[in-house]
Amino acid sequence: MTATVAAVDLAREASGSAQPATDDRRGSRRQVVAYVGALALIASAIIGGRVVLNHPTPNHRAAAISVAHPAAAFPSSPTVEAAWGIRFTNVLVLADNGGVELRYQVVDTAKAAKIHQGAQMSNELPSIQVEGADSSVAPSAVLMHFHHGDTSAGRTYSIIYGNAGGVIASGEFVSVVMKDGLTLKHIQVTN
Repeated sequence: MTATVAAVDLAREASGSAQPATDDRRGSRRQVVAYVGALALIASAIIGGRVVLNHPTPNHRAAAISVAHPAAAFPSSPTVEAAWGIRFTNVLVLADNGGVELRYQVVDTAKAAKIHQGAQMSNELPSIQVEGADSSVAPSAVLMHFHHGDTSAGRTYSIIYGNAGGVIASGEFVSVVMKDGLTLKHIQVTN
């Protein structure tokens, strides 16, 4: 094709025409490529959007639970608060269900020392049991326990557990079981 364009240029020069010849097919080929690229991009967006909308989420079990059970008020346990000096305030799933955060607030500094003593991954920490199922997250799954520094009353702290296999999902109800067996039941997990 380049030889054809060069031959047309030579012929125009010989005839006195000052404009070089252009290959109209080259310009139209660029337009076709741009047009096809735009169509491919639009088709990808449409198909991708349909897949996202029609494909169940990785946590479709929790989505169904959330619809069936609107968010419940967070329960309390005066017994746990009196014995352990803490009040649980939230249970959340984190990192695409890869972790669970258990939040609590200190109500009695002296009694809360039990949960704050020892190593970061202490056996004094509670387990989280899924209600109506034989699955739980044990203290051995603790990744982090934020309790360093000031442990005065009113402060809120977190215990982060690994959630292997997505044992706990958003929308489910769980119980927090303390080492001594005291339990706070019917906590709805959020995200």
